[in-house]
Amino acid sequence: MNLETAAQVGEALGGIAILLTMLFGLRQVLEWKETRRNEITQRIAEHLGTTLVQRGMGVIANDLNEDFAQEDVLALSREQKNSINAILVGLNSHAIMTFQGHLSLEILSAYYQPYLTILEKRIRNLAKLLNSLWLDSTENQTDTVVGPFDWVIWLLDRIEEQPTEISPVYELHKDWKA
Repeated sequence: MNLETAAQVGEALGGIAILLTMLFGLRQVLEWKETRRNEITQRIAEHLGTTLVQRGMGVIANDLNEDFAQEDVLALSREQKNSINAILVGLNSHAIMTFQGHLSLEILSAYYQPYLTILEKRIRNLAKLLNSLWLDSTENQTDTVVGPFDWVIWLLDRIEEQPTEISPVYELHKDWKA
């Protein structure tokens, strides 16, 4: 083998090595994205499983009627208000993560749709009420038109657009195998 042929073989092997390195890097990025998605999805489950959020769902479902007024919310105990706030802050965070592409709307809908069939109107009204209280408060010294729970309303709109299950999940997926 002459020197020129050896140089060409070396150059080809170098190109193959670069290509393999790029493919390995791409695989690492894809694995990182999947791991990140799994971590974020786990956080949704953890959030929904907290006592405070569970209490908040109970307060919204049982202590506030469909057409509650500001006075009804203000009459709630501090613990009840904190539990409602935990739900709204969580939904707001999940909405922003969804909008930024870090969280799948399909996954989020799978978690929240069962709850929202009962709570959606009340949560929407709570978000609007608290937004208006915030925007009208004397502590709000800015001329902002963005309320703290605008993302909640955006997310409720997006989840509402998602298809709902046509029969119980346990029937739809009874033949599922891992």
